[in-house]
Amino acid sequence: MKLNKTLVWSLIFFAFLGLSTSCEEEDTRSQVRVRVLNQDSIPIQNALVRMFAPGTNTLFTDPDTQGSYWRYSGLDGWCEPSFKFDGEAFLDVEAAKGGWRGCSYVHVTKGSIAEIIVMMKPYGDLNNGCPQ
Repeated sequence: MKLNKTLVWSLIFFAFLGLSTSCEEEDTRSQVRVRVLNQDSIPIQNALVRMFAPGTNTLFTDPDTQGSYWRYSGLDGWCEPSFKFDGEAFLDVEAAKGGWRGCSYVHVTKGSIAEIIVMMKPYGDLNNGCPQ
């Protein structure tokens, strides 16, 4: 009788294991984590961060995103949740808050996580990375 109990529990365990692992799919979405800092490397909270692919008919063609993804930075300067999308792209990143602005770009490959730091400087500063 003990052998049958062990056999039954083993079958239940392996059936559960097989069902739980067979339904998992690998996440192939691209992800970009953005952190916003000022020129003294202090995190900027509540900066509006915009990520977009320049040009028309680009990666972000969903009418809900209006060609861009938008997030606010948190207490530590990180945008959470991170930006997620399908595919590989070169993307422009802009951050703004009050009289401060910073721009950069990032290349992200399919299924990878890219991290970018955007340094914010006063609007008139020619070294803020933004096109003038």
